Amino acid sequence: MTSLKEMTLEKSRSSKLQFPKCVDGNVNSYARFIQKIIIMLDQTLVSLTPPASSVKASHVLNESFYTRRDRMETFTNWPHTKPSADDMASNGWFSCRIADRVICIYCDTICHRWKSTDDPKQVHKRLSPQCTFVLSELSESSNTIPVVIQTSEETFRPHHTDMCQMSYRLKSFDQPAWTQNTPTAHDLAYAGFFYSGEGNVVTCFYCNGSLKQWNSNDSPKVEHARWFPHCLYAKHLCGDVFYNQIQLAKHQYERKNNTIDENELTSFLKARLDLPIVRRLSAKYSLKIIERCYEVQYKLNHNDFRSDSELEMNCFLLQKQLDIIRGDKQKLITPSDSRKSVPVDTTCHTKPQQCRICFEEERQLACLPCGHFCACTCCGYGLQTCPVCRTTIQSFVRLYC
Repeated sequence: MTSLKEMTLEKSRSSKLQFPKCVDGNVNSYARFIQKIIIMLDQTLVSLTPPASSVKASHVLNESFYTRRDRMETFTNWPHTKPSADDMASNGWFSCRIADRVICIYCDTICHRWKSTDDPKQVHKRLSPQCTFVLSELSESSNTIPVVIQTSEETFRPHHTDMCQMSYRLKSFDQPAWTQNTPTAHDLAYAGFFYSGEGNVVTCFYCNGSLKQWNSNDSPKVEHARWFPHCLYAKHLCGDVFYNQIQLAKHQYERKNNTIDENELTSFLKARLDLPIVRRLSAKYSLKIIERCYEVQYKLNHNDFRSDSELEMNCFLLQKQLDIIRGDKQKLITPSDSRKSVPVDTTCHTKPQQCRICFEEERQLACLPCGHFCACTCCGYGLQTCPVCRTTIQSFVRLYC
């Protein structure tokens, strides 16, 4: 590689630059001599700099982890398994929590009436090709398979580090107090549980969630994801499609069997409208906006927002919808409004690769920060260092092939 100094000297030789000579030892004369040298070198360097038009522009979107987390959390009640909540969120869409309406906060596009054949990435690109999010994704599109569908920047922090290995979880069931035959100890350990030593209570090594009163037809993996949807291990173990099917079934059941008590709702709202976060947000949003967000949250989930930032994000999204639509329903578009006849193949055609630890399951996890794709979920969560390069594992990303 040629250094800048060498390029400058080569340029000066090819241009036959004649440097001025210092004719005497006078200080002023020497200062003028140095100044002329600097000017000539500056002119040479300018001639070596490529014109602005020849430099390829890059689009970088510095989006915080909290924005990505809040975007994913808006899809708690997403009504579709395909396109999935993860697919929608990873391609820049926020759920408006009204049927399947979504919005991009970077290009102000609002879209609804999604079909199973719609690709969130391609739809976003067609509807708003100059969107900051779309352009930033295109500039990073040099990545090849395996395709990253779901990522997490959560640091790998299991609650019970001594139970990360499945063999240790399985061994915890080898005691007289555990008397159940179904579900099997193997299935429970595989799903992330170890025996707590009390009754039939089992606990997840990662999220610390506990379950009991097992029936013979219960699936530990399904129950884990159903009761503890934010457990990263359960989410990675189930995979994108199956995990979202579990969450959809759960929300449909809750909506069918739960009726809203208006008195409870009134009490819920009254108790929250005096909170410090509400007083702070009322400087930016009307009380009706804040109240509406709390009302939707209660009707959908029967509980409060998990954080102030989640409430603030919902207020922001509702206000943005009102600002964009302003009574004009034509501002609500569908994915088919921009659909082209060219089909898009989103299938990864590589053959599944075996886990480098057990050599039985398919590889599902890549280690971060090194990025090596090496283990199934069950084996991966038992590792502390990457088996390929021995880098300390900080987190995992679930890959699909």
